[in-house]
Amino acid sequence: MKTIVTFIRPWNRYNRGEIAGFDPATAAALIGIHAVPYRPAEAASPAIPAAAPAPAPAAPEPAPSFEAAMTALETPAETAPKSAATGTADLPVQGRRK
Repeated sequence: MKTIVTFIRPWNRYNRGEIAGFDPATAAALIGIHAVPYRPAEAASPAIPAAAPAPAPAAPEPAPSFEAAMTALETPAETAPKSAATGTADLPVQGRRK
């Protein structure tokens, strides 16, 4: 007859939390060091209580129409572009010195 144990730390090919059955001599050697006796009530109840279900996400807003997007792109910007430092207008951004 086998003795069922639950591992509390790694041993051989078994990891923590795994359940296995061994002959009584091997199980006795494992209990207290690498394993504890198997208790079915612990396996049936979850260790971490189930979280409340997440609320349903809100419906996304409808996308703007194509015409509205094109109008926004075609209208001139009210803000003027930032003026570049003297003599650095032709350099790319990463090539400018502070």
